[in-house]
Order: sequence, then structure tokens, then C-alpha cells
Amino acid sequence: MTNITKIMTTEVLTLTPEHSLSEARLMMMENRIRHIPIVNDNNELMGLISQRDVLAAEESSLYGIKKDLRLEREQNIKIADFYHNNLVTIPPQATVHQAALYLQKHKIGCLPVVEDNKLKGLVTDSDFVNVAINLLEVLSETEENLYS
Repeated sequence: MTNITKIMTTEVLTLTPEHSLSEARLMMMENRIRHIPIVNDNNELMGLISQRDVLAAEESSLYGIKKDLRLEREQNIKIADFYHNNLVTIPPQATVHQAALYLQKHKIGCLPVVEDNKLKGLVTDSDFVNVAINLLEVLSETEENLYS
């Protein structure tokens, strides 16, 4: 069975708890990502903030604030109050099948790959869409060869 390191993203964008909600939102928008691991200075995984968390925090924290004050207020809100620290993680030795089962069982869209408390990579539901596409292409080629 294929190891999770074959499909995980290793160049993961991260933030620390001291970063602002605005910085998280901007990083997500600029890089078209939906999850940002929160790490300390030693690259130890502390938590994760998702696009959904950022949107919910913006709505709850900024409700009723005039639009021109919104950005200023958002820059002062630290993500430390919003990220999740009770995470499901997986070791780099895990298989792709095990990771898929974790995502399905826990109904999550992102799975940090961690070894010795250090973030090694990230596997998302998008990675599994890529795996499915590749498998479908191989299956299609195999069927074409059988019937040619």
C-alpha cells in the first residue's frame, strides 16, 4: 500500500498563535488554501485554523462594526483564540488508505502528518481527489488496452 508521504504536501505554509486573523485570511486567499497549521518556533504542531474558522471568527468578532473599522479590528485579533488544538494527526509511516479512513471517520478536510510532535506535511481532501483522478486515468487506460 502506498505511503502517505507520496501524496502529502511537504512545503506547508504555517503561522504561529501570535499572527492575526487578518494574516490567516490573507494567506488563505493569496495561496488558495483552506487550512493553516499553527506551529511554534520549533515547528511543533500546536493546532490548525481553517477557512471556516476564519469566516466564523470574522462574523462573530466583527458583528456590528462599521466597514471602515473592520480591517483595523481584524488585524488586532490573534488567531490564538480561534485555532483548534485537539487534532487528529497521522504519522509519515501511515498508508494512503489509513489517511483516507481518518478523514472519513473524523469528517475532516485536512490531516497533519506529524512525527515527534513536528509537522512533516499535510494531507487534504484535495490530495485524495488527485489520487482518485490518477486512479481513474489508469483504469481508463487499462480498459482501453483490454478492448483494443
